[in-house]
Amino acid sequence: IASGDNWTQLHHIAACEYLNYESGKFSKSRGVGVFGNNAQDTGVPPDVWRYFLLSNRPESADAMFAWSDFVARNNNELLANVGNFCNRVIKFLDANTKYAGILPAADAARIAAGADTGDRRLIDDVNVLLARYIERMDGVHIKAGLRTAMEISARGNLYLQESKLDNTLFSESRAQCDTVVAVATNLIYLLSALFHPFMPATATNISRQLNAPERTITDTFELDLHAGHVIGNPDYLFTRIDEKKISEWRAKYAGRQEEVPSQPKPKSRKSQGSKPEVAN
Repeated sequence: IASGDNWTQLHHIAACEYLNYESGKFSKSRGVGVFGNNAQDTGVPPDVWRYFLLSNRPESADAMFAWSDFVARNNNELLANVGNFCNRVIKFLDANTKYAGILPAADAARIAAGADTGDRRLIDDVNVLLARYIERMDGVHIKAGLRTAMEISARGNLYLQESKLDNTLFSESRAQCDTVVAVATNLIYLLSALFHPFMPATATNISRQLNAPERTITDTFELDLHAGHVIGNPDYLFTRIDEKKISEWRAKYAGRQEEVPSQPKPKSRKSQGSKPEVAN
């Protein structure tokens, strides 16, 4: 305001309730709970922490941090949903496969508006979810926005299952297979933009694997990666966390770790040369 420059000014304040730990409360002084340095010590990537905390954000009521929930969300949501969808498509398109890492062209008739195909239904469904994502993010409904992004990824997995993407589809229905690969790859590209506010490292990793610049969020789902685009090398976005870690981490951060010493309270001193006040 003072400079007169056209800076974006505050227009929303996103408040939230409390995040509790297991069956109690976080306590830094008693060593109860997991804090920033503890999260780093677990070796779990920051994006997994970001996903769990944002998907469990106490926006309208108190929420609970539980190690069992933390591991389940990594294994059953990030790995089984997002990781599975991205890795399955990119590996199918990999340089060491029949496509030699080159994106095929989608059949225009299969993706045209009004077409009675699974490909067009996928595009229409994604556009509905994309509009919902934008509305929720504009309204600062962060948890709901992340949930919608996960729904788009889940819809991509369903698309692969319904299309039966495999070597048989490639051999017997090449035009359909090419379309599925082209549409799914572009959906992954869209997801990189949708997940960026929540998991920036994951979004960057997806763009690197696709050999594409970071994407912006558009109002509609478009096939921005065209036929002939050469992708990068596939890699796993997430890894499975052994469920044995639940009891290990729960015990480690239950208050038996080294306690953090509390700071001594400063002693009050009277000013030199001053006399105590005496009541009359």
